[in-house]
Amino acid sequence: MRSNLRIECVVFDTSALLSMFTRGLRVIDQVISIVNAPIIPVVTYPIINELVKLSNLGRPGINKAASNALDYVLSNFSIANAEGSPDDSIVEFSRRYGCIAVTMDTKLLRRLREVGVRTIYLRASSNRLEADFYG
Repeated sequence: MRSNLRIECVVFDTSALLSMFTRGLRVIDQVISIVNAPIIPVVTYPIINELVKLSNLGRPGINKAASNALDYVLSNFSIANAEGSPDDSIVEFSRRYGCIAVTMDTKLLRRLREVGVRTIYLRASSNRLEADFYG
């Protein structure tokens, strides 16, 4: 039995979830590879609410991607009880519980880094995910 098994909590924002269905990125596979440990994928309630809104109101293409992302999340992710805006909920939850945050949003990425949260983000030049830490 491994005594040093590390399981990482990984919080996903809306941009990361949508990228799976708009860009066809294999976000989960890339995150698991980067983290190099089992993960518990998490979304906060404000992210769920944002996906619901986008699936109902979003532009064509985005509403379908949001609907698919919502279905995927509800079947495969843990849902965290957090409050505030979607971005605030990710910053607070990941900081409080030491989770890694996955985002494609540069403004949110900057906020997460300012409070010391480990992040995974999209490197536009390679269209691949990259981390600011080592797994």
